[in-house]
Amino acid sequence: MNRRFQLWLWIALALAVGLALFWQFAPLPNAGDRLSRLPLSGLGFTGKDLPLSDIEKTVFQRAQTIKRLYKAGNQVIIVQVIDASGDRHAIHDPLYCFRGAGWEVAASQDIAVNGGAARQLQLRRNAETAEVVYWISDGTVRHASPIQYRWQTALRRLTMGRSGSEPVLILVQPADKAAVDWSTVFSRFPALLDL
Repeated sequence: MNRRFQLWLWIALALAVGLALFWQFAPLPNAGDRLSRLPLSGLGFTGKDLPLSDIEKTVFQRAQTIKRLYKAGNQVIIVQVIDASGDRHAIHDPLYCFRGAGWEVAASQDIAVNGGAARQLQLRRNAETAEVVYWISDGTVRHASPIQYRWQTALRRLTMGRSGSEPVLILVQPADKAAVDWSTVFSRFPALLDL
């Protein structure tokens, strides 16, 4: 290689490293303002904050997390919203957590929500059953794809936040063993779909 080509190669490498460091450490707006707008009560629903478990405190220590108990009509649900802009590893495919806790997926289906789809899971562990609905939202588009989430967050970093708002993970589950009518929950608690 000639000397001039080596010089240009070193310059390109230095620029690539500089840009990578800039993108890694440049602050981007998080979803904190959207989380703070999730009301505790409103017409048709009331709620209260719940403490995070010790495991949740460890996993979400650098992420912003809301965990609340809500009553929408006669439906009682637990809502957890996670903004992982402070820790990209805090949001991953929820199936990993469920399977890691010993649950197996008995049924899975997508359900339509404003701006996209959520995933509804029926879970089973020994004789115990559970249900959860989850989706990822940037405030406009809603989906249940961890791959699409990774793409959204990578694109946000590359565009310095111009590609859209920070996506958050929303997990909703019944507070007890009673079946939940999700259409009633979403119609009485539309703020949940505005995140």
